[in-house]
Amino acid sequence: MKDKIERILVTTDGSPESEDAFAAMMPIVRADNPEVALLYVFEEPTASFAAPERVAQACGALRANGVSAHLEIRAGKPVDVIVEQARKSDLIVIATHGRGGLKRLVLGSVTEGVLRQAKTPVLVTRPGVVVRQWTRLVVALDGSPRGEEILGDVIPLARRLHAEVDLVRAAMPPITGAGLGDVPGVHIYDDPRPYLEGIRSWLATQGIDATSTPLEGRAGAQILRHAEDHGTSLLCMSTHGRSGVLHALMGSIAEEVIRGAPCPVLLRRSVAGSPVEKV
Repeated sequence: MKDKIERILVTTDGSPESEDAFAAMMPIVRADNPEVALLYVFEEPTASFAAPERVAQACGALRANGVSAHLEIRAGKPVDVIVEQARKSDLIVIATHGRGGLKRLVLGSVTEGVLRQAKTPVLVTRPGVVVRQWTRLVVALDGSPRGEEILGDVIPLARRLHAEVDLVRAAMPPITGAGLGDVPGVHIYDDPRPYLEGIRSWLATQGIDATSTPLEGRAGAQILRHAEDHGTSLLCMSTHGRSGVLHALMGSIAEEVIRGAPCPVLLRRSVAGSPVEKV
């Protein structure tokens, strides 16, 4: 992510739920005053090439509130159009619908497709989340270089927003196997503290004062609990799994986080072999 966001691409399908994306992006809009492109995509080739009245009104409301917004209307497959338009943007913003979980039109196939293809970070929100100024960023890591790619977005945000950064990594509780006679049992535990402390120390060299919090238990549930308990204003994570890119966004973990997050979630598609340089 650039030191300053210059252009945001925010998607809408004309529904009230999709307008939650507008509130989610406002902390960075107020900070950077970027150009905001409000994208509406027609999937049907026979559809009238004019945005629904609600979409036009939403764009007008953004402008009335001092946002440098304009409407872009395109035809095609939503994922292809969003990824193409995002090439000239610094951030994509998408809202979930939350009807019976995640509505397929926006977060299902479309958001999954965008996250699999876009090189641009994606801000995802859902109905009912509390939007605060981005003063507390919780960064969920998994111990891998690919998981650290989100730090490239977190560092410039934390610097110019003077935000607190809290690094978290979850590990399952220790497992001890019973011993046999004089043979000791096996103690299995991947302690996240040394790793988190290493990242925290490196961030200090970048001018970022971070804290590190080891979590114990299932990753998705513990990340959500921590975010809820500590007034998190933005959750940040890479979209990948330990064994590479899994189904739907960082496997089940990112999907679970998005479904239950008390705040917007910033996601970065990880690219093998592109870790953040720590020198």
